[in-house]
Amino acid sequence: MNFESEYNKMRPYRDNEVPAAIERIIDTAPFRQIVSYLYEGRNIDEVLKELSQIKTVLGFQLIFSHHAVREIVRKTSDGLTYSGLDKLDKDKGYFFIANHRDIVLDSAIMQILLVENDYQTSQITFGSNLMVNEFIVDLGKLNKMFNFYRGGSKIQMYKNAMLHSKYIQRVITEENESIWIAQRDGRTKNGNDKTQVSLIKMLTMGKDNPFTALKELNIVPVTISYEYEPCDARKVQEQYIIAQKGNYQKQKGEDMDSVLKGITNYKGRIHIAFGDLMTPVIEQCEQQNMEFNDFAETVATAIDKQVYRDYMLRPNNYIASDLLSNTTNYLNSHYDEKERNHFIKFVEQKITALQGDNNALKKRFYEMYAMPLINKLSNS
Repeated sequence: MNFESEYNKMRPYRDNEVPAAIERIIDTAPFRQIVSYLYEGRNIDEVLKELSQIKTVLGFQLIFSHHAVREIVRKTSDGLTYSGLDKLDKDKGYFFIANHRDIVLDSAIMQILLVENDYQTSQITFGSNLMVNEFIVDLGKLNKMFNFYRGGSKIQMYKNAMLHSKYIQRVITEENESIWIAQRDGRTKNGNDKTQVSLIKMLTMGKDNPFTALKELNIVPVTISYEYEPCDARKVQEQYIIAQKGNYQKQKGEDMDSVLKGITNYKGRIHIAFGDLMTPVIEQCEQQNMEFNDFAETVATAIDKQVYRDYMLRPNNYIASDLLSNTTNYLNSHYDEKERNHFIKFVEQKITALQGDNNALKKRFYEMYAMPLINKLSNS
């Protein structure tokens, strides 16, 4: 494997590649539809002409992407808040390991916070399952996404993991640029955010000392909390089918449909929390000369604890917990009767469009919304 050749296939676009990529995307019907949605009231051809003048990746992010995500937040949420960003050094590259609730927005929303606080935007992992056509690839790589290969034989998965590891190490330690990655393959479907230990192990590949390898990456957990889970009904349906049949077969185009629904569905209040640098945890493991498997488990668990701690709980989480246990433990302390009735109606309305036993589907909804509270309580 020639790493330089693979690196150039994986990386985001460079500035000299931007004009050609923009020329390709503004010529497509999907991009015109996106612009029409995001620039309501403006002449589409005028907007496209302005966008065609962009010459750099940063220019595309500042002029188009920042506006796009801010418009999505404005149209589909009740506001965005954040915490912990002031703990980061603007001159350092970080490896952001984040809980994963929405295919595109989790990382995209983080980027606008970085921009608005004068931090450099990060690179973003871009799953090969989403790279379905040239338009998607262009749009992704203009937004600093890099190829993250999924699937294949065991040998191919091992080679891909080694490639991902080398790429991440170079970007952060040599190019001093940050990277965003989800804590697991695929979105959290049941509300239970959990870091895959294999991700932590992957980050050490090709390095003699796993402790040094992780310390060099400046790992910071990032937690996104949506008051209303993006694509919650689809996630519940998928979990229900898995429970009934043992597996779930995605339909063609389902991932892209989830991207669109995640963007346009109502989200309520959104919060992003930047956690604490993982270096002290890694150093403690090093001092104990911990075995590799135990070390990886410890780091993954420590990331999870930060996610559980930093998750912004809303009335829905407390209501779901009470409905799940058939109690009113949190009534009048964390929610009122009106909020409870609204959430019950919200769930009942959602399950009318789903297939399966209503009570079982309802329970899965409650579990999804209750899990962040359950995890936080188990971590306290």
